[in-house]
Amino acid sequence: MHILLIFIFVAVIFLLVASILRGRGREQSFEGRRSCHTTACKPRPDLTEAMMHIASLPFLDEHSTVIAAGADDVWLRLGEKLDRFFSRPGMASYARLVGSTDCTASGPRPLAEGSTLPGFRVVVAVPGRELVLEGCHRFSSYALIFRLENVSPGRSRLRAETRAAFPGLAGGLYRLIVIGTGGHVVGMRRLLSSIRLRSE
Repeated sequence: MHILLIFIFVAVIFLLVASILRGRGREQSFEGRRSCHTTACKPRPDLTEAMMHIASLPFLDEHSTVIAAGADDVWLRLGEKLDRFFSRPGMASYARLVGSTDCTASGPRPLAEGSTLPGFRVVVAVPGRELVLEGCHRFSSYALIFRLENVSPGRSRLRAETRAAFPGLAGGLYRLIVIGTGGHVVGMRRLLSSIRLRSE
């Protein structure tokens, strides 16, 4: 089964469990979720404020790969892959299901500051060097940071750093499902592998 379908299936179960817990009067455990959805993820016109928020998110992990192509070429493949992957109908449905701040693809293409993907907004886009995506939904506030550097003529390194917070009981359950099961690691490794294959 495709990993996207697994995530959607898990999200449906998770939302049902969260609804039951909320129905038992555990309103307080969702306070962080509401705050995240309504405040922490509002688009920030000030770049410094946005980067300070991202820096405050707990570090989750970082993955990297060396690619037999220059950083400028990899940058193009990175943007194309992210746009193609996150703009599929299934991703938009998932983003709506979990209450993401951004649920559709919009803004300039190739990806630039202010562009959106289902679940993400581009905060920083420095061609050939860095792409920073920020997002938020009912259960988490998160960021993906892609960095590129040339390591030798015709070779570059692509690094992908993930930061995320999972507030409240609902956030903790969501973390267990997405991070604890290893789904996030598998997804990031496949993403980097795909970008490498398309670039070389």
